[in-house]
Amino acid sequence: MIRFFFDYTARDQSLLDYQGQEFRSPQGAIEFAETIAENLKHSLSGIWIGWSVEIRNAEGQKFSEIAVGMLELDAANARKSARLMPR
Repeated sequence: MIRFFFDYTARDQSLLDYQGQEFRSPQGAIEFAETIAENLKHSLSGIWIGWSVEIRNAEGQKFSEIAVGMLELDAANARKSARLMPR
């Protein structure tokens, strides 16, 4: 299992994930981040537009990023990153 962390970031703000989640593969972490971004996109207030869900590994290195409201473009880039990440 691989632990990934999902930080919510905007231009001048961050909400950091200190617990993380474990996944069998990087693809699972990407799908989880996509779900988070999609749920935030549909929030009633719309305050999450302009934010991103950053996926980081246990060492703190940024693995990928999914922008809220830009899921279609970011998902393709995230999947490409998952194929390039060593296991």
